[in-house]
Amino acid sequence: MTMAVTLTWAEGTPPSVEEYCALRRLTDLGDRNAEAARIGLANTLHAVTARDGDKLIGMGRIIGDGGTFVQVTDIGVDPAYQGRGIGTEVVRRLNLWCDQTLPPTCYISLIADPGAEKLYERAGFSYVTGMCRHVG
Repeated sequence: MTMAVTLTWAEGTPPSVEEYCALRRLTDLGDRNAEAARIGLANTLHAVTARDGDKLIGMGRIIGDGGTFVQVTDIGVDPAYQGRGIGTEVVRRLNLWCDQTLPPTCYISLIADPGAEKLYERAGFSYVTGMCRHVG
């Protein structure tokens, strides 16, 4: 049985700190404390959110300097709503904003969780070698 969804999209404003933290936990993106989330969300260049009524069910953000480098991050869809193209649409809308807003030489990167690679390949991303470290 398919549940009825009243899907609405918003662009530009990230979700609230509480919604962001809750969706990250629900989608296994990792926990962030409220202060870290507040700082990060305030520095968002662009955000896309999907809602079922008032409930946040999908999100994605663009972060970075807005000229030479940006990163696609926080792509998450509530597991109860996955498989409906919501993640694909979040990435499509983020890519569209990048194409319409950023300089043509801007480098757009992302770090894909295992299993999500096909979504990003379909959106035009390709593999590069990268490394990371966490504070502390």
